[in-house]
Amino acid sequence: MAKVSCRYFVNVRSATNKDGEVVEVPDGLTVEQFLDLMSDKYGAEFAKYLYSTGTMSGQPFKTPNIHLNKRRIQWQQDFPEGVKTKVKDGDEMWFGLIVGGGALQHPA
Repeated sequence: MAKVSCRYFVNVRSATNKDGEVVEVPDGLTVEQFLDLMSDKYGAEFAKYLYSTGTMSGQPFKTPNIHLNKRRIQWQQDFPEGVKTKVKDGDEMWFGLIVGGGALQHPA
């Protein structure tokens, strides 16, 4: 069994009513299967925040809104298998919109 630390941000936090938890799952589970398991656990309110959908160049797309070990799962250089990446014991998964800031620049 693998223990995955989950952290919930923004709307996902309201869907789970918690900041985070450790979830124990069978070894060999993919990220996609993990997301399905979590959707079953928390329902439609949670599931609607897991993926972004739309069209790009006329083609539909669906991409997960999660971070695995502090990196976005859709970054191919980090996760060439995408949602087919296997979840491992000790992984950390972040759910929800994570907003980063930058430095305020003043005109010279």
